Amino acid sequence: MKYAIISDIHGNLEALNSVLKDIKRRGADTIACLGDIVGYYPNPRQCIELISARASICVAGNHDYAAVERTDTSNFTYFAFSAMEWTKQNITDADKTFLRALPLTAEQDDMFFVHSSPCTPERFTYVFPDNEYSVMEAFGYLNHKLNFIGHTHWPNIMYKEGERIILLSEMSTHIELGRTYLINVGSVGQPRDFDNRSCYAIYDTDKQTISLHRVSYNYKVTQKKIKENGLHMFLAERLEKGR
Repeated sequence: MKYAIISDIHGNLEALNSVLKDIKRRGADTIACLGDIVGYYPNPRQCIELISARASICVAGNHDYAAVERTDTSNFTYFAFSAMEWTKQNITDADKTFLRALPLTAEQDDMFFVHSSPCTPERFTYVFPDNEYSVMEAFGYLNHKLNFIGHTHWPNIMYKEGERIILLSEMSTHIELGRTYLINVGSVGQPRDFDNRSCYAIYDTDKQTISLHRVSYNYKVTQKKIKENGLHMFLAERLEKGR
């Protein structure tokens, strides 16, 4: 069986469609979404519709909760805040009902799904590999072998074996006994690791592998929509640069 784990779509329909096509091509059976379906980009309704139809597992991101007043936006950047105000005006009551009902975490078999750090999901804390405190804190709360997160838009694979925490340089790994894994699946709709391609993860239960996959999409279409909808052009420029 193959699980596809996606995150941080942020209303980018072109990116989501390309990733869903790649997921189908790779024969994934189940899709899990780690949140932030909306925010930033101009197709929140269509992305909600696709995720509600295609994802068997879905948890909330901070932008999803922001769209329904379930989290504070005072720490949002100007670009995130202004885009969120636009998003609130361009989703339906049914969309809001869907977002409001999303849980913060989900579990299946020996897998754990959360948008941000598992230590305090409601606070939407970032886990960056170069921030030792956030990494140690996150691993301290893990009770499952495989743990999937998003939020930073930076894909990576880390594991703990004994007292050692290892950040892999590779984008795939074989799952070993005695290790606890923390996998950031990156972002579908707004990559920030200086690679403008979408990113998501596949867990192959038969081969016992985790792999991160990059998918190109036509970001110029998204950029055109950003301009047409009066969203800030910085949001368009960053798509091309992957930052």
